[in-house]
Amino acid sequence: MSTRPPERDDLDALLSQLLPVAQDMLRKRGEFFPFGDVMRPGGGLELVAGYAGPEQPPSQELIDLVLGGMRAKAAAGLIQAAGICYDVRIRNDDGKTTDAIAVSLEHRAGDSVSVLMPYSKGRFTGVRFGDLTAGPGHRRIFEAM
Repeated sequence: MSTRPPERDDLDALLSQLLPVAQDMLRKRGEFFPFGDVMRPGGGLELVAGYAGPEQPPSQELIDLVLGGMRAKAAAGLIQAAGICYDVRIRNDDGKTTDAIAVSLEHRAGDSVSVLMPYSKGRFTGVRFGDLTAGPGHRRIFEAM
């Protein structure tokens, strides 16, 4: 018998859509701006992004915009799960810092997960992605529910 919460399938579906988009943007443009994905109660997925005006808006401003929109949809009962994807710097086991794709996932039922995928960009090798790691997340979208 599995102890895996049933909402993990929903979070996996969000992750499966978010990660490839971020990877593709890194390969094509060398960067990506924060964006998200929501799951409607029927299971349909919808990519979401924020627009702050300037060509190079601060990442935290976009994260706040996307989270605000997700919170409004959650409060209205329009979504059952959500994820936001953004670029971070992390410290490896060897103490060195590297870039990583961060994905924060949440479900209305209470589950939240934080996923990291380190990456490096080489002049001749392109973008190389490391192994996924996951840990407990914190609720920012469904926090009051």
